[in-house]
Amino acid sequence: MTQTVLLVGATGMLGGRIASHLANDDGARLRLLVRDTTSKKLGKLRDQNVEFVEGDLSDRGSLDRATTGVDVIISAVQGGPDVIVEGQVALAEAGKRNGVRRILPSDFGLDVFKATPGEHTAFNMRAQADGRIAALGLESIHILQGAFLDLFGPGSPMIDYDKGIATFWGDGKMPIEATSVEDTARVTARVALDRTVPAGKFAFYGDRLSFNEAADVAEKVVGKSFERRSLGMETDLRAAMAVADFGTRIMLAYSLYMSNGQTSLDDVQNDRYPDLRLQSFEAFLTTQLG
Repeated sequence: MTQTVLLVGATGMLGGRIASHLANDDGARLRLLVRDTTSKKLGKLRDQNVEFVEGDLSDRGSLDRATTGVDVIISAVQGGPDVIVEGQVALAEAGKRNGVRRILPSDFGLDVFKATPGEHTAFNMRAQADGRIAALGLESIHILQGAFLDLFGPGSPMIDYDKGIATFWGDGKMPIEATSVEDTARVTARVALDRTVPAGKFAFYGDRLSFNEAADVAEKVVGKSFERRSLGMETDLRAAMAVADFGTRIMLAYSLYMSNGQTSLDDVQNDRYPDLRLQSFEAFLTTQLG
């Protein structure tokens, strides 16, 4: 059965890829809520069988127009509390008013539900939004794919491929789940249309490796040695967080959870879709550097 999917955040890196997969899926009628239907960021989507609703998360009228006749909402938005909390809750409320069955909030990442309250601003916002959406009674599915493999790839702040240096907090031995943006989009599109997926967390990953193991892979692919540099242990990281500015503190909080494993993924469903083969870090890096 064909389902109508509303996607919000289609001009973003992840949202755009989710949109591309749904636009080419016979099981989906894709609708996009966008501020500007002429945006160049929409690319080829304007030439496909995609419906556009002009508006935003602060406009109740556009939210009602966008959610009418919709089966599933996917939110791939980014931003502050006005977007992640108030905007997503307003979107879910419109969905509830108009009979939407399922919503996939913008949780993409580590397990936000395991984060210590008050310790990670971005996780706190998502957890707050998820709680308020759950109270509406909508079926919510939380996509958790770990970090993005791009974090370890060319241009990474953690691995300098030119200088051959891998930088991290801790001892570099804690395994981290990570998935490419492309694979995250593919799985998200599939889950959105899969009526058999129950509400709750949907966790998966393309690879699970530590920073030391990522450096080993980089050495293999690049063909040179990589120096390993620890910036300090968890107490040093927490001390740095205490004096950091707002933006830096958020990034350090991600490092905290990646180095101590607190928000690692449970009940991983990598085998649910055997036809979707997820990239390992070695395959991803080989492609990126090829």
